[in-house]
Order: sequence, then C-alpha cells, then structure tokens
Amino acid sequence: MKIYTIIAVLIMQGEINGQTPPYPASQVIKSVSWDMDVKIQNGLGSDQWPMTWASDDNLYAAWGDGWGWEKGKEPKRSIGVTKIEGTPPNLLGEDLWGAGPGQNFGKPDGLIAVDEKLLMFWVNGDSRYDHDSYSAVSMDSGTTWTLGKERMFPHAPAGFRVRGILQYGKGYEGAPDDYIYVYFGFNRHPDIYLARVEKENIFNSVDYEWFEYINEDSSASWSSDFTKKATVFHDNNAYLWHLSICYNPGLKRYLLAKPHFAKGDDRKSILADVSSFGIFDAPNPWGPWTTVYYEDNFLDKLVKFNYVIPTKFLGDGGKSFWLGWSGWPEYDNINFMKGQFELYK
Repeated sequence: MKIYTIIAVLIMQGEINGQTPPYPASQVIKSVSWDMDVKIQNGLGSDQWPMTWASDDNLYAAWGDGWGWEKGKEPKRSIGVTKIEGTPPNLLGEDLWGAGPGQNFGKPDGLIAVDEKLLMFWVNGDSRYDHDSYSAVSMDSGTTWTLGKERMFPHAPAGFRVRGILQYGKGYEGAPDDYIYVYFGFNRHPDIYLARVEKENIFNSVDYEWFEYINEDSSASWSSDFTKKATVFHDNNAYLWHLSICYNPGLKRYLLAKPHFAKGDDRKSILADVSSFGIFDAPNPWGPWTTVYYEDNFLDKLVKFNYVIPTKFLGDGGKSFWLGWSGWPEYDNINFMKGQFELYK
C-alpha cells in the first residue's frame, strides 16, 4: 500500500509518471489500489462498451465493430448491445441486438437507462473526427432499437458530439433532479463541455441547457444559448473518444474517468498508442475537479481508450469498485479489474 501513498503525494507535486495532472490532488480520496490477481475478460473482438444500470438490475452495454459478449461465426456487426447479469467475477452476457456489417455503419457514444427505457447516442460512421451523434431508443430492454436518421445537434460544429452520460443508480435512481447530464467535446481535444436536459426531452436538442460557470454557492449557471457554453473540464493532455462519469453515493463524489495523451504519443494517428488512465472527483457534475489517479502507462503499454466504472459494482460504502476498459488489439474486448479507494481520515 505504500506505493499508492507515494502516488498521491506525487500528484500534489504535479510530477507523476511523466505528464502533469490537470487538477490538484483529491482531498477526499487518498489513493487507489488494484487487485492484479482478479481480472475478467469477455467480448473478444468488440470495443467501446459504455454501460448503464437498468431498473431490471442488469447492466446494458453497447459495443462497436465486433460480435458482442460471445464471438460467433457470423460476420461482425458495427454496433450492438449486450445485457450483462450478475456481479464480478461471475458475469453472464447475453447479446441482444446488432446492426450494420463491419465497422463503418456506426458506433456507440453513450447510453442511459431511464425508467423502463434505454436511450443511446451513437455515431453514424466509424467514430472518426467529423462524425456526429444520433439518437437511438429501445422500449423492450435492448432487444430492438429505433435509430434516428438526423444529427442530434445540428447547430453544433461537425465532430462536436456526446462523449459520456452521467450515471446514477439502478434505472437512474438516486439522481438529485429530473435532468440527464451529458458531456460533449471534440475528439483529442483538451476541453470537455456539459449540458443538462429533462429526461423526457433528451432527444430534443433545443431543450438542452449548457453549463456556463460555477456560482458562489457552488451551484451551476446554465444557458440555452449554445454559444455561451463554457469548459467544464480541461486537460492539456486531452482525451480519446469516450469519458465515463458516475456518481458514487457512498463517497458523495462524482467520478470522471478517461485516457490522456502521454509524451511521445502521436495525437494524429488513429489510436495514438494511448495506454494512459486518469480518475478525477468532484462534489458536483460540474466540479470543481481534483485528481485521484493519473498514470501514463496504466498496467502496461498496450492501447486502451475507453474506461467505465459501473455504479452497480460499487461496494464497501463506495470504496470498492470494478473498472472496465477496452482497447486494441490485445484489449479489443471488455476487461474488468477490481479497485479500492483509500480515503483520508
């Protein structure tokens, strides 16, 4: 455990593992430890895997260019959805739906379970720079989907799309209000933006309110004017493709997880050889943010680009969790590993 105490000190000094963290060290979470002996891997040949916890107590995950939980003999699909039952290490996946041959039809941006519905943003294309978010709705627990045919945010510049959706408890239980919080940005860009929208209007772009600034009482100021949006999270080392944001009720902290570019990474290449990982915490969805963990080569130097902390797998009063991730090619699947937060006394 001593090594993790050292990591926390180095974060405060801004000298950890090559790149400087974008925010000061957390004053709530002292360090993170990993159980290297307990790893799970499923979904061979499928990447992305954003997840949400539904009211039926199952996780629903969306994946790209693969076969889903079980690799079959049929041609791979560009986008699909899998139901995940149980808790680690005992997980059972059921592949529910897939669309488009190969990898160029579309990929998932993020999904959320609200009441009895599954709502998803997906990118119409192969997830490169200038594609945009589209809508998708399932009324039967992921078995069938109605896919939108128009850009969800036509007023936004090309490439500005959904990067993650704030996750609460089962079926969105525990949310403090009737809003869904959606995070946006350009791929490989330092800035992340936040908008909120009432649950029933998630696919009505004109109903979105954009974060402007934090008020003196720590509440957020919002504007319906897209041009007045302000950065809610900034990291000079940027991110790649996706974010994971969830609320940890045991710690009463919001957690944001993402990769970043390390020194020597080629930001213009498709994968950029990114193997990094960071966790940040805040008292509100809009911050202020502090750094929990920031590592240039997380576990190894293999490519990793999407992380998720499912709220269903939080335990021990929020101190234990399971981290999921995917990457390429060794991590072209969904991987889970158990983590533990050490808190300040």
